[in-house]
Formats: sequence, C-alpha cells, structure tokens
Amino acid sequence: MRIAERDTRQSIIDTARALLNETDDVDKITVRMIAERVGVGVGLINYHFKSKENLLSIAIGDVMLDTIRSFSTDDLNLNPVEKFRSMMKELVDIGSGNAKLMHFVLSCEITGSSMQTPLHLIPLLKEIYGNKKDDVQLRILAMQILDPIQLAALNPVTFHMYSGMDLQDPEQRHRFVDILIDNMIDPDGEKRGI
Repeated sequence: MRIAERDTRQSIIDTARALLNETDDVDKITVRMIAERVGVGVGLINYHFKSKENLLSIAIGDVMLDTIRSFSTDDLNLNPVEKFRSMMKELVDIGSGNAKLMHFVLSCEITGSSMQTPLHLIPLLKEIYGNKKDDVQLRILAMQILDPIQLAALNPVTFHMYSGMDLQDPEQRHRFVDILIDNMIDPDGEKRGI
C-alpha cells in the first residue's frame, strides 16, 4: 500500500473515531458522512473497508487497542495483576459508556469470528504468568476473562437478573471485573493452575 493510500485510509479511520465520539448511536453514522468529512468518495471507503460495519469495528478496535497499549507500556508502578485489573476496568468503563456501541462492536466481533481482541490481552497475561503458561493456555485464559464481560455487555438486563450486578453502576461493574480477575489468581497471590 502506497504512503498516500495508507494516509487516506488512516484519515478515514480517524474520522470514524471522531464521529463515534460525537454520537451515542452508531446507526446515525453513515459512510457518506465519513466520506464528506474526509473529502473522499464513498467508493474509496467501500474499497478500503467493504462496509460501514468493518470500518467502525476497526475504529472502535483502535480505541480499545490504544487503551491496552497504554497499560502495557506505561510504568504504572503496579504489579502485573493490578495493572491487568486496572486495564480491564478501564476497558469495561469505555464499553459501558455506550451500550448501543458496545452491542455493535461485540456483534461484529462475535459474528465476524476474528477473535483478535483476546490476543491483545496476551502481553499482560504473559507478565502475570511468565513462562508458567504457554501461548495456547494464555489465549484460552484471555477468552475466559473476556467472554463473561462480552456476554454481560450484550445483555446487561439478563446479566443483572442472573447475577444481581448492575453494570451501569461503576462500583458493581468494577466488582465484576475484580471477581473475574480474582478467579484467575488465588487470594494469596499464587497463580492458579488453570
């Protein structure tokens, strides 16, 4: 891909991200709206991304990935478990701020079967477990952590009835993350042999 083409593609993604920040309803964002802001034709967006859903999924994924990267590179003076816990809470907070957007993202991820999101957790899980778990074990562990969060986000009302936890309440949402992380790590700090 040529530099100009790569720059145009990134401008399209950046514009989609900006529009996502401006609205709480992904249905209101159109390819035409994005094209007009970037100053390109609709066909170019369709050429690069095939659909609005793919473009928005990439834009949202970039936001989440930026959050994950900040925790994997920042010196937070936290042990790896607390760093992971803080990152997961921030990701859940980002998602809870817009239920419709989260539903869109999760639907795209689950039906698109890319399974890329769990891979982004591997570096922090590697910090926690070191060489005690191989790559396959870490991948499964990442899914074990993300799947309940995704399921709860897709149907928060049913999750509330099931668990008694209201994910719209930040304290209860963070407690949910704490429970997931604590189920991964023994209370005395020893890693579970999952």
